[in-house]
Amino acid sequence: MLRVIRGYARDDDHAADLLQVCWIRIYRKRVRFSGTGSFLGWALTVCRNVCRTEVRKRRLGPLVRLDDRRDLPDRTPGPAAQLQRQEQAAALYAALERLRVRERDAILLRIIEGRSTAEVARMLAVKEVSVRSLIHRGLKKLRRMDWLADKPVGQGESP
Repeated sequence: MLRVIRGYARDDDHAADLLQVCWIRIYRKRVRFSGTGSFLGWALTVCRNVCRTEVRKRRLGPLVRLDDRRDLPDRTPGPAAQLQRQEQAAALYAALERLRVRERDAILLRIIEGRSTAEVARMLAVKEVSVRSLIHRGLKKLRRMDWLADKPVGQGESP
């Protein structure tokens, strides 16, 4: 069995681990052995299936070994970035409050919440052309607000 496993394993330690998994699987599935062939042939088939499953798992993504001492990068924003994001969101929502209600609703529904133009039109009970016009006018007003200019909001991000 170890000869079969070594063809699939990365190294001897991995082969030993796979051998243990194979023996556990063979023990659990022993009642399924029909007795028509040799037990060794059936056990090797189970072993190959375990190894093939392991190979598929490896193809799905890289493994992080426990003995690998490199630190994984922390992708969470730091406190300064979180504070800046909160300030940007507060500035954006304060600016949105200065717009007409229909313009604000159209921008919130379409851009912030990401709904489709048709869905926004149904919700506001207007035509799709009107939604586009409301969004255009609202964004134009937002761009003209000087006090919002010093608090830029990141592109493609919703606060």
